[in-house]
Amino acid sequence: MRNFNLIAIAFLAVLAATSCCNSTDKTSESQKEPEVKNVIFLIGDGMGFGAVSSLLLTEDSVTGFELAPVIGLNETCSADNYVTDSPAGGTALATGVRTKNGYCGVDPEGNQLTSIMRKAQAMGMKSGIVVNTTLTEATPAAFYAGVTDRDMVYDIAKQFTECGLDVAIGSGLDPFIDRPDSLDLTATLIDKGYDVYLNWESVLKTDSDRFIGILPMADVHRRESGRKEAGAAAGHDICLAARMASVSEDTGASHLSEPTVYLQKASAKALETLSRNNDRGFFLMIESAIIDGYGHNNDSEGLIAEMKEFDAVLRELIAYVDKNPETLLVVTADHDTGSPWLTYTGHEVGGSSPITFSFGTRGHSGIVVPVFAYGAGAESFAGAMKNVDIPKRMEGLLNGSR
Repeated sequence: MRNFNLIAIAFLAVLAATSCCNSTDKTSESQKEPEVKNVIFLIGDGMGFGAVSSLLLTEDSVTGFELAPVIGLNETCSADNYVTDSPAGGTALATGVRTKNGYCGVDPEGNQLTSIMRKAQAMGMKSGIVVNTTLTEATPAAFYAGVTDRDMVYDIAKQFTECGLDVAIGSGLDPFIDRPDSLDLTATLIDKGYDVYLNWESVLKTDSDRFIGILPMADVHRRESGRKEAGAAAGHDICLAARMASVSEDTGASHLSEPTVYLQKASAKALETLSRNNDRGFFLMIESAIIDGYGHNNDSEGLIAEMKEFDAVLRELIAYVDKNPETLLVVTADHDTGSPWLTYTGHEVGGSSPITFSFGTRGHSGIVVPVFAYGAGAESFAGAMKNVDIPKRMEGLLNGSR
């Protein structure tokens, strides 16, 4: 019942947002929203209503979620299961087509799909990907690759070199250089005109218009001592996000990065680069991947901290949209993970005990997840929708403004 209560609250917010949008439709032509030139797609992997609640219940200041004028509901099923995995969930959000669990960027028959990012590129728009996981992980891969198994990382890395991105920042160097075919794909990228950086300092300092940052894992995500052991649902392997969420810091390590603000600063760097000398617009996908890991690990403390970092990214993006009103920002999740919720015990308002969430699972759930939209075209994302509707609505807005 607790999860259904969250949905009911969200649905009331959707109705309010929809009413607001209907009222806006009656305004004069001179007050119409600007056409969509840029699209920012922010995905919280595993970020269901419980994850959003963990932020809203522990943050006293106004969060980015509270600034979004339009709220919707996203039904996250895959083609063959009410409970999607990340490859299929990412594929639905990237391509507008549902596929089988385990498949990434291809339809249920294994045919290559065209993502909204690729369609934006065909319109002459610049493109970028920023993640706090590996660049070959399931969600980013769904925007540029096509495989029938998320573990085909060598194939995914090869397809990455062919996808035409202008900017990419993430982790995961091994599939690019430690390969069974002995290829050095960083050299391939350089041959294609990219500047390739392998440390955070170089990414921050570059003024290149086309660059790839492939950073050490410790540079893209904070590590804290005392984390819980990585967990998974019964019968499932422990995913990368869960492992990253449970790794403690090596006390002897020294890194150039600022992992607690990495995703915020990397997103700002991508926006700066994609906006430079650009009259055709851009498409930028940003994924906060480790929300999923804390859900798998049933780790309340980690989930709350991760959502606070997510909110810092969200507020940074909202500030960009405010300065660039021809930009659409859409925020959602590929699925819920962990089904976090609160019980009565030990959670008195103003009490001394920290908020501790209970969890319904160590896996994903089929519960609907929230959609938040801000900026040009945001009203198109009010109400209940399927995951596949989101990229279709983005494409419609872009086609209407080209």
